[in-house]
Amino acid sequence: MSAPYLKRKEVLHIFGFDRNGTKTHATVGITGCTPGIGVTHLAVSLCNFCASKLKLRCALLELHARDELSALCSDPGFHVQNAADGERPRFTLHRVDYYPRVRSSEIPSLLNRGYDYLILDMGALDEADVSEFLRCDRKLVYGSLAPWKLRKYEAFFEQFDHQLNLGEGFCYLVQTGNNETLSLFSREHHIRMQSVPHIDNPFRIDKDLFLFFSALLSAGDRARNISRIL
Repeated sequence: MSAPYLKRKEVLHIFGFDRNGTKTHATVGITGCTPGIGVTHLAVSLCNFCASKLKLRCALLELHARDELSALCSDPGFHVQNAADGERPRFTLHRVDYYPRVRSSEIPSLLNRGYDYLILDMGALDEADVSEFLRCDRKLVYGSLAPWKLRKYEAFFEQFDHQLNLGEGFCYLVQTGNNETLSLFSREHHIRMQSVPHIDNPFRIDKDLFLFFSALLSAGDRARNISRIL
């Protein structure tokens, strides 16, 4: 049986958007413990899940200097928006707006563009704007527990002050690592970790990935609520 169609107003309720209040959007920051872990791939996938399945307005902001999003402009489906004076230029594909090479100073104006979700591609941890990352409503940390990369995941916990509540809004993701290593690492740092499934096409999200992406967007009861609907 196919999943029931999710109406926009139901989605807004599930994710806690209050059009009568001051908080009308949510920000999700993604950083990788090592370069090349797949942060951009995950960010593009999450955006397309929001836009295609949840029917929400979503934007992807590139907050590192490697300028990877501009390469997407060669896609024939891309629409280049002609920015008005003072506006940030953007590209649109499959109802997702992409903003390459965003500076931190530009984020406040983008927050007021009417998006439901803004996904921030922070790049690798050693190049990320940590202050902006910590300001996000959801903070996704993506790494590997492979023996030759485990130390990089450890470095994340060492970088932040011990007084910081690393459970508040954080989601810890694993690319590779056996179950025993994952269990030991989770207990050592008092966290819960989620393995990232294979995402074949970030622009076409398979149905069996819906629950994974819904969990990335929200925690607790709201995640369970949308899981029932999906």
